[in-house]
Amino acid sequence: MYFEWFVIPVVAYLMLQCWQEFVILKYKHHTLIKNNDEWPEISIWVAARNEEQNIGNCLRSLVSLDYPKEKLQILVGNDESTDRTSEIAREFEKNFSFVRVIDIKPDNSGLKAKARVMAQIDKFAVGEFYLITDADVQVNKNWAKHLIASVKPETGVASGTTMVKGSSTGDKMQEMDWAYFMGLLNVISWSGVPATAVGNNMIVRATAYRETGGYSSIRFSITEDYKLYSEICKREWKWENIMTQDSLATSAPVKGFSQLLHQRKRWLSGGRELPWYWWLMFLIFAAYYAAIPFFLLAQPWPAMAFLLAKISFQMAQINGIYKHLNEPRPGLGYHLLYEFYLTAVTLSTAIFFLIPVKVKWKDRKY
Repeated sequence: MYFEWFVIPVVAYLMLQCWQEFVILKYKHHTLIKNNDEWPEISIWVAARNEEQNIGNCLRSLVSLDYPKEKLQILVGNDESTDRTSEIAREFEKNFSFVRVIDIKPDNSGLKAKARVMAQIDKFAVGEFYLITDADVQVNKNWAKHLIASVKPETGVASGTTMVKGSSTGDKMQEMDWAYFMGLLNVISWSGVPATAVGNNMIVRATAYRETGGYSSIRFSITEDYKLYSEICKREWKWENIMTQDSLATSAPVKGFSQLLHQRKRWLSGGRELPWYWWLMFLIFAAYYAAIPFFLLAQPWPAMAFLLAKISFQMAQINGIYKHLNEPRPGLGYHLLYEFYLTAVTLSTAIFFLIPVKVKWKDRKY
């Protein structure tokens, strides 16, 4: 009797993994062919708050884009930074005519954090498309052209792929974690169901954005990327989720386990508005991690077999994602370590989410 109850969530989890692996394996990306004179005018939005360690690398990657400079606009929203963020950004403004720094002002709009930055930036945007990223992100030189070429005429919003890059073993775990869950949200999208966009690697058609009224008209959410994505999809625009080498952006890792937990709690807090199928998957994940310890105690050998199958599927998925991105695949040791990391972070996040403390992000509480 107990064996049957323990095995149900484990089997459900493995079935979910099989579905993910099938969709990842069959994914093929198609881009539109464009002539050099067909590239539209674009505006790149960068939200920056106390990013003196990262903003220089971010802007160097953006000004180095292989894109006609006369059709390129880079808007940096300096969100009340108290470090050298504004000073560094203004050096780029001085040296590149297509870079503009906008000091974000407090207002009574009810918006906070990045949503408030975007609502003030959009008044200066002149592009046919808005490409949105963060100050701790770097893009490759083909990023803008590739996102533009991936957007069909009926597409209102699309998202590239982001991975964390760092030097430590902990950074490598974050990198694999981002890859794994980027794969999950892309699998939903590739199955024909709206998922979400990643707010640090996102392209929005200006027409679709204006139809929503922009961030100033969208009710505030701490996960502003999902709110904009969902509002655009509600207006019957199509969406794209892209997993290719040229769509790849790299983000600086979160430093410290406490900050990591606050990041995850922020995501889950905003996720309350997600559709039911997201919460069904979260339930399967939670049920698996709740069931596996009891399963191991009650039926150790069958449980070990299921656990081995889970790790094998997980490794195949992650390696498939790295293959799509043309990135070096992690070694077996990293995959085994990642299983412990994923278990620890999942359980810690679940506990931290239930603790009644505010989310702390960028030196602010929400």
